[in-house]
Amino acid sequence: MDTFHPPGRISPFISSHLSDFFNNFGISFSVDGPQLDYFVSRNETGADISCSLTIGFDDPAGPIEVMTFYPGLNLLPHTRYLSAVCFFMVMQHFAGFKHIEVNCRIHLNTCQDVYDSFYSLLKDFNFQIIPGGLDNLINVESCFLPLDIDTTMFKLRALPEDYAV
Repeated sequence: MDTFHPPGRISPFISSHLSDFFNNFGISFSVDGPQLDYFVSRNETGADISCSLTIGFDDPAGPIEVMTFYPGLNLLPHTRYLSAVCFFMVMQHFAGFKHIEVNCRIHLNTCQDVYDSFYSLLKDFNFQIIPGGLDNLINVESCFLPLDIDTTMFKLRALPEDYAV
C-alpha cells in the first residue's frame, strides 16, 4: 500500500454533517477487553438503531481492527452520509480511548459491493484492497491519523448481563 497520510483536520464533508448527526443521534460504547462495542441511538427516543459496531486493538504494533460496522443509519430516512460521519467519529473516539497517537492502520474485511459503495468513498481515509480475504470477503486497509477531536458526547454503558462471552 502506498504511504498516505489523511489530512490533519476534519474534512469539510464531515464538518458539514456533524451537527446533523449529533442533533439526531447519540453514540454510547461498552468496553469488552481489547475491543469497544458502539451503539447508535435516536436522540428523540433513546432507542438503539445500530446492529453491530465493534472495534478492536489487541497489539500496539498492529492495526485497529474493524470487526463489525453496521450502524443501521441507512435503514432510516434522511440519513444519507451519516454512516460516514459515524465511522469517522467512532474511529476518532476509539483512538482517543486507546491512546493511539500516530502511524496506525485500520483493517477490516468486507464484501466488494460495500467497499465500492462506502469505504472507497470515505475521503478522510485511504482504504485500499490488500491481498487476502476469505470466501466472498476482501481485506481492506487504510492509514489512520487520529485528530484531537472532542468525543465527550460518547457515553460509557455497561455490557448487558446476558452478554455472551
